[in-house]
Amino acid sequence: MTEQKISDGQGLGIAGLVLGILAIPLGIIPCTFFIALIFGVVGIVLSSIALSQASRHKAAKGLIIAALVCSILGTAFAMFWGLTLGRGAKVFEKVMKKEFREEFGKEFEDAFDSFSEEMEDVLEELEEDLDDEADTLEKNLEEANEESDL
Repeated sequence: MTEQKISDGQGLGIAGLVLGILAIPLGIIPCTFFIALIFGVVGIVLSSIALSQASRHKAAKGLIIAALVCSILGTAFAMFWGLTLGRGAKVFEKVMKKEFREEFGKEFEDAFDSFSEEMEDVLEELEEDLDDEADTLEKNLEEANEESDL
């Protein structure tokens, strides 16, 4: 009698292995950590499902465990770079805000103040022009009323 090999979960295990293998180098490179994070998480999910299927049907688990390890490694590398770059961005932002305030803070305040004063002057001139036009319209209306009464 020949023994049948049960291959439950092997397809998902191979898919998880491929994603895990891709996630490792992408996770090591700082610029591609986000893609590696996606590949790693999907690889972990596929490998976990494959492992549960293989356990249920007492199939081979070696490839599936390798897929799970590769996916976890790739995800760990990606998370390391994500956290490192996130912290670095926060520090950079704080330093740049401080430098910006020290370097340009007074100049921008002065420029904003002068701009505000100019805008107020322009608005006052517009208001005066509108008042003059309203007075002119009133006079013209009164003259038109007087002419129509005659």
